[in-house]
Amino acid sequence: MSAENVLPPAADPSVEYMGALIRRLRESAGMTLTDLSRVAGVSQGLLSQIERGRGNPAYLTLLKIAKAFDVPVGRFFDSGEEPADNRVVRADGRRQLQVTDRGLVYELLTPTMNGALLVLKVRIPSGYSNESVPFTHHRAEECLFVLEGTCYFQIGDDGYTLAAGDSITYWGDQPHWFRVLGDAEVVLIATMTPPVF
Repeated sequence: MSAENVLPPAADPSVEYMGALIRRLRESAGMTLTDLSRVAGVSQGLLSQIERGRGNPAYLTLLKIAKAFDVPVGRFFDSGEEPADNRVVRADGRRQLQVTDRGLVYELLTPTMNGALLVLKVRIPSGYSNESVPFTHHRAEECLFVLEGTCYFQIGDDGYTLAAGDSITYWGDQPHWFRVLGDAEVVLIATMTPPVF
């Protein structure tokens, strides 16, 4: 069974919100579960579980669903609730985005995901690589700034080794992937405008 199909039995409010949103998007588009399954390339059974708020779907699964609806995948992580302060995000009050299937931890540094700019702090475990499934999404300008660790980053046919203090800027609609080099995790700041996460 692939990581895409593993769903733990418990549900939490954020996953229930995500499932309800996906159901609303599907129904608004006039799609059945079978239609969405075909377009997104995700099994009908898994889609049904997600819509019922069961488990924590894999990030790759959410990317496929987002692409089917032509929406940023980050929309599934935003509860729609406005933060108490729409300017300041305190260190102890950052929202973490659940992307458990890949070991990545995303912390939201902007108050919401609904503005013109999105800033994330990302922790990437040693040994991580998404070379087999490169990111390609809506056109957005993105910039990564490496705080800790070393990684290899490829955009199209061009590859770069980045270490702490280095940054890279690129268009997110170009296929891109990265691999952590060495035994330490990589910590980076990711910015994108408009938000496509």
